[in-house]
Amino acid sequence: MMGNFDFTIITIKHEGIDKDYEFYGSYYRGMLGRNLKKRFCILKNTTCEVCPLVDKCLYMLSFEKYKDTLFLPYVINKSTKNELRITLLGTFSKFSKMYLEAFTRDLKVKQAGFYNPFLDTIQEEELILNSGQFENIKNKNNFTVDIEFGRFKKNSKILNCQEINFEDILKAIERRIYLTNKFYGKTQDEIYIQPEFKATKIDCTFHNIARYSNRKKKLMSIPCTNLKFHIENSKDIYRYIYLASILNIGTNASMGFGQVHVH
Repeated sequence: MMGNFDFTIITIKHEGIDKDYEFYGSYYRGMLGRNLKKRFCILKNTTCEVCPLVDKCLYMLSFEKYKDTLFLPYVINKSTKNELRITLLGTFSKFSKMYLEAFTRDLKVKQAGFYNPFLDTIQEEELILNSGQFENIKNKNNFTVDIEFGRFKKNSKILNCQEINFEDILKAIERRIYLTNKFYGKTQDEIYIQPEFKATKIDCTFHNIARYSNRKKKLMSIPCTNLKFHIENSKDIYRYIYLASILNIGTNASMGFGQVHVH
């Protein structure tokens, strides 16, 4: 089972940002929060904690309320100096036009629309997809997977890239799909991946990257781990990995970490 949750992917191609960052996810997230607050806050002289509209404000629901959890209603999938791709989960996919407006306040847009991962196209019409559609993706027996994340935990211990194997990655994917479905889905389906494959780790690097914090108004250095696996003789796992490329895995997924790229 792939769960039963809706999602929308919006893509914005724009003129390049005049910032020399290695990582743009937190820059875009800060832009989203700032502009949602400008758009929806009608009580400027009070705080969010005591606002009577706290359960109805899109800024509060999508930015502050979930800030310290793993289950924010959006996931940044691509963030470069001239392109943003972000997935909106569950009922939040219905507010996609408002999210688009929040970003286009600050960006000089060349193209903005809804990304269709099955056709690899961007369209102008609103497009709400469902995780169940991934059931029909044809399995691939041989492929390469790139994963990038800030940190990876197993049994409450942070692992370095040499300690991570592909079984760990599959468990993280399984959990991510399950929890996304639990919080944003229409059912409470169990998600269980049958791990039948041969995996070869072909790259494992760790480095610090610079990101800009809109909230703190400064550059910050954060750890980044990159892993690459070549998968052979896989059975029924490709579709889960492909869905993970839309959801990300691990911590700080909403900021653009935990990206999974399938080749």
